[in-house]
Amino acid sequence: MSLRGEDSDGKKYSKPEALWSELAQAPEGAQEAWYNKAVAYWDTQEASVNGVLGGYGHVSDDDITESCKFLFKALGKTGQGVLGGCSADCGAGVGRVSQNLLLHHFQEVDVVEPSHHYMESARKALSGSSAQSWPSQHKAVNFYEVGLENWTPHSERYDVIWIQWALLYLTDDDAVAFFDRCKAGLKPGGIIVVKENICKHTEFVVDKEDSSLTRSNKYMLQLFAKSKMLVMYNVLQRNFPKELFPVRMYAIKPRAVTAEVSQK
Repeated sequence: MSLRGEDSDGKKYSKPEALWSELAQAPEGAQEAWYNKAVAYWDTQEASVNGVLGGYGHVSDDDITESCKFLFKALGKTGQGVLGGCSADCGAGVGRVSQNLLLHHFQEVDVVEPSHHYMESARKALSGSSAQSWPSQHKAVNFYEVGLENWTPHSERYDVIWIQWALLYLTDDDAVAFFDRCKAGLKPGGIIVVKENICKHTEFVVDKEDSSLTRSNKYMLQLFAKSKMLVMYNVLQRNFPKELFPVRMYAIKPRAVTAEVSQK
């Protein structure tokens, strides 16, 4: 299937490979042109919930509410109690998802974030005991200040690897390689949750300011298939402002695991 896209300056691409080929020829090198540029952008943004959500901090509650429902649905659990075990918060920013979702349900959470000032905020928010709203025995254990393209999970450590608004910063090849490493990091029966912006009127949009790639649902499904991941659930986030990109939540497992696909 053809995947045509464009960048924020209006330049058209006939396929993603044209974008990646252009990136590889960048005078400053592909790493600087893509990943370092993205981190540099976020290093200039406010280290707060409103900052990481691009001025839409008010959507956080609806985001967490829907994420919690999806998490328990994907794990086949009823209710919304403590799950135990371990999760990873990938592209964690200031620790918003860890603080409001993952630490309420998992005994251990590892935080992965490449921006130094965001990571410092996450450490303060998740390591202190003041105003802590999650169970006292639940802890943020490891803080990895690294991009997902360079992060390798410990073998069979995680029940859930949560990746929110972070996959759009990975090239296709690095996303496939990252999912391969994540497979090894999952416990038996573990899952990966990807929550991501989705474009509707073209197959991908490149934001040249923050060096990101918003993919269509079709593009995402092709990327999962290329990564040999099975999509268990594919659900649209509700109650977000109409002017924003739609957001979808995907629960995926290594393809060898048999499961039915549920979409709405």
